[in-house]
Amino acid sequence: MKSHSFKAFIAALLIAAAMCGCEKKSTSDEKQTTQPITAAVHDENTSFDNGTYSGKGFSLYADPRIWAYKSSENDTCDLRMITDKDIVSCGVSVYISDDDHGGKTAQEIVEEASKNDNIVYTGPLSTAAFSFFFYEWTVDEDTRARTYFADCGDKYLCVYAESSNFGFVDVKIADLLSTLKVNDNA
Repeated sequence: MKSHSFKAFIAALLIAAAMCGCEKKSTSDEKQTTQPITAAVHDENTSFDNGTYSGKGFSLYADPRIWAYKSSENDTCDLRMITDKDIVSCGVSVYISDDDHGGKTAQEIVEEASKNDNIVYTGPLSTAAFSFFFYEWTVDEDTRARTYFADCGDKYLCVYAESSNFGFVDVKIADLLSTLKVNDNA
C-alpha cells in the first residue's frame, strides 16, 4: 500500500504542477487592456446656488434635499446624493465636451468603448430632452463609475457618475438629468 500512496502523491504533485503551469501561461497570454476614459473632469467654473447646479454651457436643478455640492476640491464629483445609508453612495458631475471623437455619435462612442475588457455594462438613459448612452466600469471593490454621453449639436453633454449601487440610484440620476438645460454659450 505504501507504494500506491507514494505514486498517488507523485501524481498529485504532477497534476498540481501542470495546473500551475497552465495558470501562469493563461495569465501571461491575456491581452493588455487599458482603462476606459474616466471623463471625471474638474471644472472650476461649476457652481451650486439654491439648487441650481451650473457650469460652462449648462444648468440643471438639483434638489438641495437630495443633492449636496462638493465639499472639497478633491471630491471626484460636483454633486453628491444625500443618503441616510452608508452602503449607497452616488456622485455626479456634468460638463460639455467639444472633443469631436472623430465625428462619432454618442451611441457610437459607447459602442466602441464597450470593446474594452474593463467595461462591465453599457446602456441607454433617456430624458425628455436628451438620449444618453453610457458605459460602466469598476473603480474599486465598492464603487463603479459611468460615463454618459448625449449628442448636443457638434458637442457632447457628458456626465461622470459613480455609485456603490447604480440599481438604487438610476432613477435619481435620470430625474436629475431631466432638468438639464444647455445654454447658448456652450
